[in-house]
Amino acid sequence: MKKLENQNEKSMKYVESKTVRNETLNNISYDFLDKIKVIPYLTNDMVVSTNQIANYYECGLEAVKTIIKRNRSEFEDDGMVVLKGSDLKEFKKKIGEVQSEPTLSYASSLTILPKRSLLRVGMILTNNSIATQVRNYLLNIESVTEIDRKSWAIQREVGIIERKRMTSAISKYIPESKHKKFAYPNYTNMIYKVIFGCDAKSLRLERNVKTNDALRDSFTEDELKKVEEVETIVTGLISMDFTYKQIEQMLKDRFIKKIDKTA
Repeated sequence: MKKLENQNEKSMKYVESKTVRNETLNNISYDFLDKIKVIPYLTNDMVVSTNQIANYYECGLEAVKTIIKRNRSEFEDDGMVVLKGSDLKEFKKKIGEVQSEPTLSYASSLTILPKRSLLRVGMILTNNSIATQVRNYLLNIESVTEIDRKSWAIQREVGIIERKRMTSAISKYIPESKHKKFAYPNYTNMIYKVIFGCDAKSLRLERNVKTNDALRDSFTEDELKKVEEVETIVTGLISMDFTYKQIEQMLKDRFIKKIDKTA
């Protein structure tokens, strides 16, 4: 019982904070709503009416209207539209007979909202079992996401340590010359070509990472693990006095084949 109370207390942040609602809506897929309950959308664009929202949450229409009225700017930002006159007539013509909206043919105005708004109502609506399911689902997603973020952050730190080991090996074991300064980017590009099939510059363009931003922050946890694994190999080979060309060939012969087999 205490755990349930804590869950309900946590879910109130969605009810109370516009900022939390917007941050959540900007970072999740709304598809889970269809799994909780079937939604008879008005159009292929997945828009719904206020009546359909009330039906989805099995609540009174006035409750939905009150939520929209009190938080109108949020719903307008979502893309809420009130159709009247010729716009409504054209919309009726577009969708034809809609079984889920039996009163549509008689309506003088119609408020339509995107799927995003359907979820927003569930965040705000209280004392409602379906809305509670929606908020609990969001909390569970948030919990999983937080675990993923922590796991990624740990792997990122591990990667930083291994990167330092590799650069230290380059500094210690590669003979001094006017070309030594190029060893650091060259080995990095060698590793990226083994894993991603392209160099750092191409990766930045592909992932839209700015020059001053850390490219590795765009890597997934699995990608970070692969980079760390190859860097560990390179560090060991450098310390054993293998040349750049020898290391490159060994990675091609051994590591690329390994990636192909596990892909």
